[in-house]
Amino acid sequence: MFSESELTSLLSKFQDLSILVVGDFYLDAYWYIDKTRSTLSLETPWHTNPVTEQSYSPGAAGTVTNNLKALGVGTVYTVGVIGDDNFGRTLFTSLQETGCITDNLIKETEWVTPTYLKPIHRGIEGIETEGPRFDIENSVPFNQRVEDKLIETLQNLVPIVDGVIIGDQMPIENMGVITSNVREELCNLGDKYPEKIIFADSRAHIGYYKNVIIKPNRFEASHAVDPNRDIENVDLSTTKDIALSLSEKTKRTVYITLGENGILVYSNDSFTHILGNETTDKIDPVGAGDSVSAGLVSTLCSLGQDEIVKAAYIGNLVASITVTKIGTTGTASPEEILEKNRSLNGRF
Repeated sequence: MFSESELTSLLSKFQDLSILVVGDFYLDAYWYIDKTRSTLSLETPWHTNPVTEQSYSPGAAGTVTNNLKALGVGTVYTVGVIGDDNFGRTLFTSLQETGCITDNLIKETEWVTPTYLKPIHRGIEGIETEGPRFDIENSVPFNQRVEDKLIETLQNLVPIVDGVIIGDQMPIENMGVITSNVREELCNLGDKYPEKIIFADSRAHIGYYKNVIIKPNRFEASHAVDPNRDIENVDLSTTKDIALSLSEKTKRTVYITLGENGILVYSNDSFTHILGNETTDKIDPVGAGDSVSAGLVSTLCSLGQDEIVKAAYIGNLVASITVTKIGTTGTASPEEILEKNRSLNGRF
C-alpha cells in the first residue's frame, strides 16, 4: 500500500494538521494493588487492597487525542465537559501535558468527570491481572447553557480545522457531551462543509448521524440497523448489507471495523476489505477503535477525502500496533508505523 518514502512523506504531513476532537473525555485511572501486602481488616471480614502505585491518562475521546499527538499531529483542539473535581483537574492537566489545546473544555460544577478505575492486581513473582473496572459516569441531565456554549464553539472551530473527530461514548442519550442537539448541529455542519473531514464514532447512536463519515464496529453497526439481530451472526456478507443501509442515511463513506479481520469500507457504490494484520503477540483490544480513528482521519486530512482505502490501511496499521501494548491504552509513534509497514512489505 505504501512504499517507505510514501509513508514517510505522509507521516511528515501530520505536523501541519489541525484536528478537533469533540465528545466524552474520560479519565483512565490505573490503580496497582500489591496483594502480597494485603491484610485482614480488623473492622470487616475483607482483606485490604493496598494501592502502591497510580497512573492516570485521558480516555475515551482522550484516547483519540493521545493517538493523534503520538502520530505527530500538530494542533489538537479538545471540546467537551469535565467536572470541577479532582478527577477533572487530573484529566485537564493530562490533556495539557500531551500538548492538546484545552481552552474549549468546559468545567461544570454539577458535572461528574467520567472516570474508568482499572485495578491491576499484582501477586508473587510479578504476576499481574486486571480486575473488573469501576465506572464513574455523569448522571445529571445536560445544562442548556452548557449545550449552547458547545454548539457555539463548534460553529466557530469547525470552519478553521482540517478535520473533526466525534467521540460519542455515553450510551445513555443526553447524559453525555454529544446530546441530540449537539449531534444535530454536527450533522448540519457536515452538510454545510461537505469538503471537511467530519468523522463520527459512537457506541450507541451511530444510526443517528448523517452528512458525516462514520466508523462503527460491526456490532454497533448491526444494532443501529436492526436492534433485534443476533450479533453473533454478523458475517461479512451481512456487514456489507448493514453498510449499505447506513450509507443511505449518512451520504458519506462508511467504515466498519471487523476486529482482527480488519476494516470494511463502503464508498462510491463499492466495497473494499482491508484485511487485519496478523500478530503472534498477546493483544489488548481496549482503545483499538480510537487508534483507528486517529490514523484514519489524519490520513484523510493529509491526502484528501478520496484516499479512503489508504486511510483505512493506516488506521488498521496503527491499531495493529496499539493492541500489542498490554495494561495501557496504547498509542503508535511514526517510527513504529514505519517499522510495521516494513514488516508487511507495504502490502495489506
